[in-house]
Amino acid sequence: MNDESTLDHAGRRSFLATAGAAATAAAAGCIGGGSGSSTPTINVITWEHYARDDVVAAVENSLDVELEITRSTSSADMFSGWQSGQDEQYDIAVPNNNYVPRFADAGLVEPAPLDELEHYADVYEKFKQFTTGQLAVDGTPYGVPIRFGFYGYGYDSRDVPDHEESWSVLFEGIDGVDLGGKIALYDNHFKAMTAAALHHGFGDAFEGDRITLSESQVRRVKETLIEQKQTLLSGYIAGDASFVKGIRKGDFHLGHSGRMNITNMWVDGHDWVNMATPTEGSMSWFEAAVVSKQSDHPELAWRIIDEYIAPGTGATLAREGHAPSVNPKTSENLSERRNELYGSIDPSRLDGMIPFKAVENEDAWRSAWEEIKAA
Repeated sequence: MNDESTLDHAGRRSFLATAGAAATAAAAGCIGGGSGSSTPTINVITWEHYARDDVVAAVENSLDVELEITRSTSSADMFSGWQSGQDEQYDIAVPNNNYVPRFADAGLVEPAPLDELEHYADVYEKFKQFTTGQLAVDGTPYGVPIRFGFYGYGYDSRDVPDHEESWSVLFEGIDGVDLGGKIALYDNHFKAMTAAALHHGFGDAFEGDRITLSESQVRRVKETLIEQKQTLLSGYIAGDASFVKGIRKGDFHLGHSGRMNITNMWVDGHDWVNMATPTEGSMSWFEAAVVSKQSDHPELAWRIIDEYIAPGTGATLAREGHAPSVNPKTSENLSERRNELYGSIDPSRLDGMIPFKAVENEDAWRSAWEEIKAA
């Protein structure tokens, strides 16, 4: 990828001055406001929580900009839409981390001017590594992390005692605890098979740009999931709502889960559910914002992205979405209770994060999953 469209300013002061000027200039072109308006409109396609009134107001009040938020439920839809011409409709997209290289490889987005962003310096070191790693193409980063979450398993502490947190619990149970028919797993080949692979210690397969399980490792994962199905499994859950409904009803006592499920239950007063972070590492997601090459206001778009990780706005987004910001300074704007739920995270807990990434030979995974479901 070339970097001809990289912002070419002497420093952050120049960048912010340019963005500030853009915020007071009349908008023109197919992106960024209508004629006659002194305040530009920036169009963003992203997840539902970014469209909450408090989040939109936090950005607009800070930057003298109008946001037009389009809600999406799929990174794949964001990407396919931009490939089909929606990159001319939107200034910013906020897909999950594993889609940023696709946007970049397709030539749809601008390189990220990290040195020009005021709040990027405060981001957790782990996410800076992800930015210059997974979010980069040929050494050039194209996305900026915003917020994150990770997968482990949740359990009913009234029926399941404290224990060593390991993926092995999903597949071998806990000594002295009857979990037969009381464990749930996502009905998803990627989530289920990565959990089993981590249980077996196949950590090397998760290094690099893709997950690379060998033929023998895929076979072993398949055998483990079939055995689990026959001895421990209550059933497969379709998604987050299924986890919450099932564990509340007692259909299962322990289930594969994202952390956001658990924080949502805590917010609703269900303090009896605990979240386990397996020692072998956890598949993790984070959202990363990109700016369209077709944007009429790229400098302002990057300043909006920077505002999403500012301490105040980042805390507002955390409160609305029940997910932590990549900027630990958001904790300064959250109550003690909210910090416990989705505030500052001990950096050592981030060491085991394995970001979502593409799978090598995914057809073999899908075939194995079909055999598991049919067993």
